[in-house]
Amino acid sequence: MAENSEKEIEKTRPEAAGEPPSRNGRRKAMWLAVILLAAGIAFFGIPRGYYSWTHASTDDAFVDGTLVPVASEVAGRITALRVDEHQAVKAGDPLLEIDGSDYSVSVAQKEASLLKSRSEKAELASQKASAEGELTRAVAAMAAAKAEEELARKERARYESLLKEEIIPQAQFDLVDARAKTAAANLEEARQLVFKAKAALAGIETKASTLGYEAREAEADLEKARLDLSRTVVVSPLDGIVAKKSAETGKYVQKGQTLLIIAKQEVPWVTANFKETQVGSMRIGQEADIRVDAYPGLVLKGHVESFQPGTGAVFSLLPPENATGNFVKVVQRVPVRIALDRPPDPEHPLWPGLSVVASVSVRR
Repeated sequence: MAENSEKEIEKTRPEAAGEPPSRNGRRKAMWLAVILLAAGIAFFGIPRGYYSWTHASTDDAFVDGTLVPVASEVAGRITALRVDEHQAVKAGDPLLEIDGSDYSVSVAQKEASLLKSRSEKAELASQKASAEGELTRAVAAMAAAKAEEELARKERARYESLLKEEIIPQAQFDLVDARAKTAAANLEEARQLVFKAKAALAGIETKASTLGYEAREAEADLEKARLDLSRTVVVSPLDGIVAKKSAETGKYVQKGQTLLIIAKQEVPWVTANFKETQVGSMRIGQEADIRVDAYPGLVLKGHVESFQPGTGAVFSLLPPENATGNFVKVVQRVPVRIALDRPPDPEHPLWPGLSVVASVSVRR
């Protein structure tokens, strides 16, 4: 009886009955977890791995756009402000006005100077016409004197021959000789008058040329004064949105001082700074996926449009000088411009400066 009882007790022990149920269940659960993990890796990991293998990605990227600073082209005090921040404007819309009193006075002065120059030029033109008339008369008088001198010289030569043959008396020859000398003197005087008339005309022409230069200079000064006056009204150079405004009514501004910035209304692009080890397989036209941090889950489509002809470091304010000192190799980045295939929808506006993650398909 005792032996049979011990055998029955041994049969009821867990060691004699095989694997315990709890260990068997844990093993099944472990295998199930392994299978699910492998399936998850296969379902999620393989596509992600393939995507990483066929795409070059960077989070050093941002939305870019055209920002145009608007500066004052003249100095003065702002008398009126026509726009507010974040206001949409069109090209040619007035943005602000600068006091133009001084510039109006300058325009009046330049107009008076131009009128004076033109008046002097007209007066000189009259003097030139008079001088040309004097020269014409002097030339005519010289021609007449020259004819008289030739006639007197010929007459003197004939009378000299008659005197040698003692046909005429000495007194008659002396009279003819005196007339010849007088004619010669009159010719010389006529020549001097022609010379003086030419000199006077040349002086007037020189002065007229100088006045012509002065008149053109006065016209240019007047045009510059009118241009400055027109620049007292600052207008928008393009269609866009006032992004930043530092101008206020009553503020005195200097020439060239930035008053506000206008963000151009256009389709933005993405500037992605890829590592130099990534751009070797990139080509213009390759497709790109753009994920904007501001809109989780939104994926925009684009393509590679261009590469900057140099790394970002060489275009910095102080480019590195690797030829001096100790050299530490740093992976450089090349800015790549990615264009959007279609404009963003109004519900997801892309403002310059927004961070994005750019992935370029580098499959051959």
